[in-house]
Amino acid sequence: MDDPEYYTISETLAQLQVEFPDLSHSSLRFLEKEGLLQPCRTPGGHRMFSGEDIARIRLIKRLQSRRYYPLDTIRHMLGKLTHATNTEAEMAFLESLYSPVSYEPNFKPLSREQLSDRTGLSPADIIRLEEMGLLFPYTHGNGLRYDEDDLKTTELVAREVKLNANVDDFANLGNAMRNLVQEEFVLFRKLAGDDNPSTERAQQLKETADLVHALLRAKLYRKMIQNKGQQ
Repeated sequence: MDDPEYYTISETLAQLQVEFPDLSHSSLRFLEKEGLLQPCRTPGGHRMFSGEDIARIRLIKRLQSRRYYPLDTIRHMLGKLTHATNTEAEMAFLESLYSPVSYEPNFKPLSREQLSDRTGLSPADIIRLEEMGLLFPYTHGNGLRYDEDDLKTTELVAREVKLNANVDDFANLGNAMRNLVQEEFVLFRKLAGDDNPSTERAQQLKETADLVHALLRAKLYRKMIQNKGQQ
């Protein structure tokens, strides 16, 4: 195990503890026990970690500390790496894919009560937004937690409610967006030509979808405004 691309457990911790001070020998052994890591072993049984192992640990810890995902969810997400040709690139893509659009490094996910306090919407209104498919809380312990995107959505709705809109006015928007995304998912899955496309292809399709959204949305709005002005 003289390969310089492999690191002892102490060397691995030295690389990661700057970002994750709480990471320890027992933390890595626990991740291995849970099936999230498979470090190599020397003839004497000592664990040795590759660069990909270190990148994997970093992703797991970020998903835990930044996104508060439970290990079962992380395990499911990392399952895609089994067939990856470029594991580190795939992990970077996964991290970007599961990061909120409104990502803030120091953001702490909110409970429903905290979200209500931050935005002024009642807990009942927040539940209604969930039912409309506009908020996507996740289970954390015995309760639900809301991320940066949920906060941003709730703030926007709260702003309109203060201008005399009703929460239920947004129901059609939720339905329309859900139908659009479902159609888009079917289309891009067909374009991918594979249930497990390469990282590069998946990234390309994601960028295409984002660009199409931006271009069509802008053009359709302009067209509708022009038509309204001609009436």
